[in-house]
Amino acid sequence: MTSLRDPNRPRYFISIAAELASVHPRTLRIYEEEGLLCPQRRNNLRLYSEADIQRVRIIRFLTRRQGVNLAGVKVILQLEALGKIRVYDLFGGADVERFVEEGELEEPAAATVDRRDR
Repeated sequence: MTSLRDPNRPRYFISIAAELASVHPRTLRIYEEEGLLCPQRRNNLRLYSEADIQRVRIIRFLTRRQGVNLAGVKVILQLEALGKIRVYDLFGGADVERFVEEGELEEPAAATVDRRDR
């Protein structure tokens, strides 16, 4: 029997997971397309676990605070999965922990460029 506290238990639909991770649902789809996230599926619906949400927050930390692109994030996460590195050690555990625990609100959409006819 799976524990209610099991962080790997899929329990959130994409809209709820996006809200918990402070990202847009499209961001979660992009992370999945890039191979950074692999939510479980039931009846063609994505279901995210607490561990998935934590992973999204780490991805956001790497991209926003450290300026790493998604290809770099993928390499870092692969090395971490192999036990070669730890994100918490690589970038300072306190900073990563603070960002991951507190989260960060999604930035507003990029400002529209003023296109004037010349």
